Amino acid sequence: MGAIALLGFGSFVVVSLAVGARLLALARRTRQVPEAAMGAALFLGGGLGYAAIVLALRVLPAGAAPLPLALGNALVHLGTIALAVGTWRIFRAEAFWPAVAVAFVTGMLGTSFALRLGDLHAIPPPPTVFWTSSLASALVYAWSGAESLRYWTMMRRRAALGLADPALARRFGLWGLGAGCAVGIFVASMIGRLVGRGPMPSAVLGVSSLLGFAAAVSVGLAFFPGSLRARLARPHRPSEPEAREAS
Repeated sequence: MGAIALLGFGSFVVVSLAVGARLLALARRTRQVPEAAMGAALFLGGGLGYAAIVLALRVLPAGAAPLPLALGNALVHLGTIALAVGTWRIFRAEAFWPAVAVAFVTGMLGTSFALRLGDLHAIPPPPTVFWTSSLASALVYAWSGAESLRYWTMMRRRAALGLADPALARRFGLWGLGAGCAVGIFVASMIGRLVGRGPMPSAVLGVSSLLGFAAAVSVGLAFFPGSLRARLARPHRPSEPEAREAS
C-alpha cells in the first residue's frame, strides 16, 4: 500500500475507532440511542470493518482474503445501518418515513451481504453485490451529511444572535463535511468500477485516500476533547527564557 493510501485509510480507521469508542462509552452512561448508534457506526464500520477490508484487499495473500473480507463487509454494513438509525433518531425522531428508509437500506445491505456469502472468493465482487452495497451506503452517508449541514446552517444563524452554541454548530458542520467526504469515496469507487472490473485505478485510489484523510480530520475535529481544544485556542504565553530573549 502506498504512503498516500496508508495515510488516508489509516487515519480514517484510527479516528473512527477513537471517536466511536468515545461515543459508545458516552452511550453506556446516558443509555441513549443516538450516541450508541453513532458510536457503533464509527467503531464497527469506519474502524473495525474498514480495517478488515483494507487488510484483506491490500495486505493478505489472495487465499487468505475471503473470510476477513466477509467479516469486514458485515461490520461495514452494520455500521451503515447504525448510522441510518442514528440519523433518524437525531434529526427526524418524530417522523415515520425515516423508519421506512432504514428498513429499505437494511434490506439492500442484507441482500448484498447474502450475495457476497454466495461467492466469497470473487474479488472484486459481482456487480449485484457491489452496487447494492455502494448505493445503499452512499445514500445513508448523503442523508446524514445533508441533515447535519442543514442543522449547521440553522444553528450558525442562531449562534450569530447568541441563541445557539457555536461549538455545537461547528460540530454539525464538521460531521456534515466528513459524511460528504465518505460519499465522495463511494462515488470514486463507483467510477473505478465503471472503468473496469480489475484492481481499482491508482487515480481513484489516490482520490479515495485523500477523501478518507479529510473525513478523518473532520470527524476528529468534530469530537475533539473540549479541554484540548481550549488549550489549543489559548493564547501562547512565553516562558521566562523566551520573555527575557524578547526583551
